[in-house]
Amino acid sequence: METDKEQINVNSEESKQDNYVNKNKGKFPWVLTGSIFIGCFAFSLISASILAGTPFRKSLSAHLPHARSNDSLIPDTLTRPVNILFLGIDNSGHPHSQDPTHTQALAGNSDTMLLVRLMPDTHKINVLSIPRDTLVELPGKGIDKINDANVIGGAEAAAKSVSNLLSNIPIDHYVRVDTEGFIELVNVLGDVEVNIPKAMHYVDKTQKLYIDFQPGKQKLNGQHFQEYVRFRHDALGDIGRVQRQQEALKALLQSLLKPETVAKIPQLLGVIKNNVDTDFSIGEILGIFDFLSHSDRKNISLVMLPGRFSERSEYKRSYWIANHETIPAILKNYFNVANDQAYTNSNNIKGNKTQISKIRLAIIDSTKKTRQANKAALFLGRHGFPHTYISNHEVDADNFPLTHTKIIAQKGDIAAANAVKEALGIGTVEIDSIGDIDSDITVIIGQDFGK
Repeated sequence: METDKEQINVNSEESKQDNYVNKNKGKFPWVLTGSIFIGCFAFSLISASILAGTPFRKSLSAHLPHARSNDSLIPDTLTRPVNILFLGIDNSGHPHSQDPTHTQALAGNSDTMLLVRLMPDTHKINVLSIPRDTLVELPGKGIDKINDANVIGGAEAAAKSVSNLLSNIPIDHYVRVDTEGFIELVNVLGDVEVNIPKAMHYVDKTQKLYIDFQPGKQKLNGQHFQEYVRFRHDALGDIGRVQRQQEALKALLQSLLKPETVAKIPQLLGVIKNNVDTDFSIGEILGIFDFLSHSDRKNISLVMLPGRFSERSEYKRSYWIANHETIPAILKNYFNVANDQAYTNSNNIKGNKTQISKIRLAIIDSTKKTRQANKAALFLGRHGFPHTYISNHEVDADNFPLTHTKIIAQKGDIAAANAVKEALGIGTVEIDSIGDIDSDITVIIGQDFGK
């Protein structure tokens, strides 16, 4: 069994050869693996190397760098945490009928970038969403948006860019799926139910987007579902899209884990075989599916790369500027990346009045009663949270009004969220990024408030 010490660092010379995409990988028999793979990360989701540092028990040793550990139907066992990069690729202009090898379809910009960490000891799943417009330094090109890394150098360049952005975090595997494959996947699963918070209208003929949604809960087929997760033409732009993708991810995961999905395995296999590029082996995918089957949806933490929109005076193009002061805490708490800065915002907020007083706390009232929102803001302001404000941020929640108050750790600060819950005396804490982006904690007032 491999140990954590054998994890390959992405900046080392060995990692350049082994820890990212090998062009010969991703092309292996997909017998029984497709549906399992999708089930793994149902989230339009998931996600570079099976080599010396592989976290699976039946792994190869370092001197066999380019072979697969297990292409049989025997599941490998996940024995330590693994980081996976998932890339959702925009294949506009390259339909599969004209691109049978999908080479061009997978060479576009990555509209979705998710870094997923699976932890077998706790059965927890942590997901970090990286906005496509995040400003990075790309080799040979200079300052650019991180979604262009895949265009420049495929999954290898994307993985290196993500790792460099996140304190050289190791990335063990990758998964790429294009738009057309995503649509087919949803169609096989059946319509996915989401709550659309507002009217959405946008037409882009070059990307074949014809978006026209009315607000309300509704079931979406593959075409409409991908339109929903790609929509970004509102005040929040790409950040609003990231938030919708997180909600969509949970809805898709719920559909994938339904018992009736098992009967759709043959169809799912065909979709995966024709649309997914990855460096996973069959045995590894089976092992991950086994891990997921023992995980609870409540054990999924969804955070977004903290940052801000660039100013017009800074750059000609619009970028998401990562906040490198708050990133270390997220990496420490959710990806086990040691960093001295990470301890600054660690788990010791309870009882620390100085830190509590700095928390920006947004109030959203799902009951649509202005009085309730004002009452909650006043109450929390008097109980140690002076930076409390009422927000009109739209939340794609399953049911409005909420029966129970929800406290969202917008930037992953679970200790701060628990401090708010203690002050309110009610509420369910969730690690998510669907709240007000300017807040540290977002409280969505439910019908239980004031009772």
